[in-house]
Amino acid sequence: MGAPHGSARNDSESMIVVGIDAVKKNDLIGALNIFRRVREMEPGSFDAPFWISIVQRRIGNLPEALMMARQALELDERNPHAQNQLGMCHLDMGQGDEAVGCFRRAVELAPNIGPIYDNLGRALQSIGRNSEAIAAFRQVLAIGPIRPGALFRLGDAFMLEPNVAEAARCARSILQIEPNSVQGNLLLSRALIGDGQVEEGAKFALRASELAPGNAVPVAYYGRALQSLGRIAEADVQFKRSIELEPRQGFAYHALVHNHKVTEDERPVIEKMEELSHDESLPRREIIQLEYGLGKALEDLGDYEAAMSHFDEANRIDHLLKVGVAPFRKDQLFETANFLIDTFGQGFIERHQVAASDSEVPIFVVGMMRAGTTLAEQILSSHSQIGGAGEQLFWPENAGSSEKVFGARVQAEPALDVVKLRKLIEEYLFVLGRIAPGKPRVVDKMNTNYLLLGLLHIAFPNARIVHMRRHPVDTCLSIWATPVANGIDLCGDKSNVVFAYQQYLRIMQHWREVLPADRLLDVQYEELVTDRERVTRQMVEFCGMPWDDACMKPEDNVRSVKTPSVWQVRQPVYKTSMQRWKKYEPWLGPFRELFDDLSAS
Repeated sequence: MGAPHGSARNDSESMIVVGIDAVKKNDLIGALNIFRRVREMEPGSFDAPFWISIVQRRIGNLPEALMMARQALELDERNPHAQNQLGMCHLDMGQGDEAVGCFRRAVELAPNIGPIYDNLGRALQSIGRNSEAIAAFRQVLAIGPIRPGALFRLGDAFMLEPNVAEAARCARSILQIEPNSVQGNLLLSRALIGDGQVEEGAKFALRASELAPGNAVPVAYYGRALQSLGRIAEADVQFKRSIELEPRQGFAYHALVHNHKVTEDERPVIEKMEELSHDESLPRREIIQLEYGLGKALEDLGDYEAAMSHFDEANRIDHLLKVGVAPFRKDQLFETANFLIDTFGQGFIERHQVAASDSEVPIFVVGMMRAGTTLAEQILSSHSQIGGAGEQLFWPENAGSSEKVFGARVQAEPALDVVKLRKLIEEYLFVLGRIAPGKPRVVDKMNTNYLLLGLLHIAFPNARIVHMRRHPVDTCLSIWATPVANGIDLCGDKSNVVFAYQQYLRIMQHWREVLPADRLLDVQYEELVTDRERVTRQMVEFCGMPWDDACMKPEDNVRSVKTPSVWQVRQPVYKTSMQRWKKYEPWLGPFRELFDDLSAS
């Protein structure tokens, strides 16, 4: 005769306790056998499939873990832990959208469990929804307790924005709790490097590397800091060491092949990158880094068709992360261009210069991305009296495309908020003074400031604006071949890049018509590299400064460089990037339309 039902239940409950204890002792096979016996004894048990899922996930049997998590939910559909477990299975399988859905249901059922919000944040990051991930990570800290791991993930999310100031705050909070935290030192290193404090950032990266000598990540970031400081050979050593420590990554490979011209004897590195690019278990961001790196490496070796196929694949995957998060809206960009052209006429600019500063300190270097703005900044900031501020987000963050500085309308015309603009002027000059104290001129090379030239001329009528122009097809090809961490989803299609470039041309043509000719200088990249001294002297004179021979040696400039052009600007000015498009002519696609825009660019 069988045992009474109550006795069987008691036996199964006791076995579950024993099984959980086995999991804690890492006896996973023993635990799995116990939970399977419980399932046979009591088919309606929620705990048996739930714990089988946990064990199978730890073992790495994700399909079985997923199936068991679903069975547990069928038995208790309102159990937040089962929803969380199902989400973890989806996340481990690279199914970010499904994971987000599970975690959202879990936090609805249990809004005060911090680890579930943490998992939600990780899942949101995996599909590129970083701002929502930040909100989830903030909720983890709000629920408490405040732990270094949660602070690190929040800071890491801020780095993707990028919001280096908030990332640095998170890092310093970690180091207050745990001074020898590898994550805290690494995060602070990244934040400082992102803020232009590269030498200081390098110290924290090195410290993280010393604290965890077997960890590949701080080694790679230490190499990135050395790269930014122009210590190219030393950076190579660190990237190779990082790869030795962790061969399955993308970051160090990408940094390595962008740190020098790739040669035939590096074919084994390329073959390894090719192999890794097909590894579906790697995070998408690592795959993107590998694909862009492969494109660059194969271009160096003259295999242009293969290089373009990798650039196309990098953009395809990047698009998957950005679509729905930062979609490219042609209508919005077109409306922005119309707003700037319709609003910032000569009369409007003159009427609003009551807010103007007489400062000549700012030099704004603008242009489409990949048009040579980094080279222009390196040349100008090589001058003993000109500082370099890098890409300052001050105006885009505080003014948008100017619309954030508008107040009430005056009759039918929009009006600037003069009080707000004066405050911004004061704050901006303080920022430049902190970065380059005592310099009579400071270069801000935020290329997208081309959208703001009307506002910036109102604010600083004495400031000089250097507009870098480059062959339109070369420019857009370079955009396509370069990873852009944030911003709109240009990577979705080559035609998006073309449209964005054409709106940029419209806007720049308007500024030429309304701004004084002695405040806006067009510099053709191709002329700068072929007739260096004449064009460099023209730039220095335009900025109101005496000649300095150092401007002819921008590769010797010791200031750090953070853009994708970091290796190129450490070389003597070269001409090899001119007419790059000819190498890719059969595979240009929509970029061909830009040949019609040559006269305007």
